[in-house]
Amino acid sequence: MVDTRHEYARVADAYLPVALVVFVLVAGAAGYCLLRWRVREGRDLEPSRRHQNAPLEIAYVAGLAIVVAALLTLTLHVEGREDASARQPALRVDVTAAQWTWTFAYPGTGVVQEPPEDRPTTLVVPAGRTVVFAGRSADVIHDFWVPDVRFQRQLFPDHTEHFDLVFAKPGTYQGICAQFCGLEHQNMHFDVRAVSPAAFARWLARRQAAPA
Repeated sequence: MVDTRHEYARVADAYLPVALVVFVLVAGAAGYCLLRWRVREGRDLEPSRRHQNAPLEIAYVAGLAIVVAALLTLTLHVEGREDASARQPALRVDVTAAQWTWTFAYPGTGVVQEPPEDRPTTLVVPAGRTVVFAGRSADVIHDFWVPDVRFQRQLFPDHTEHFDLVFAKPGTYQGICAQFCGLEHQNMHFDVRAVSPAAFARWLARRQAAPA
């Protein structure tokens, strides 16, 4: 998925006006009914059949069904694009989540980013390039969440999840485990450091040359 943040923003932009219109219609209809047919002293409490309007009710239900179908189609379309894997990623990173740490390995390079003491693990990636991830949990269910790019994916101990991301601009992004996974869940963070492709190549060469 090249631009997760903007894809989800596009879905939110479609949902918000629909939600506002539905809220106004429902609140307006409820207010009108309360005022128009409120119970007064001496009035029969049984609902009167003369206030029923079958064609209007059918049209209302049909309209809601059309709106729901349109929003569902848009959501599934974006979700399908988000789940699609890139054919030619620039980099692969293997993600291992465990209580309560993250480990990032770069296959074929021998480079592994392990959690330093009392600090989050740093995932280094080239900015503007597609990175494919293979994620797995070593124990319980964890959740790989990067709020700045609006991406979230659960990681399980019994199979590997594959997904890809592009961090469009250089910078530091916070990563969080969004699935409660134990007593120290709140400390299960990681940092994503996106650098230029040239800077990433230099960093990877230094890490490969560093003594084990």
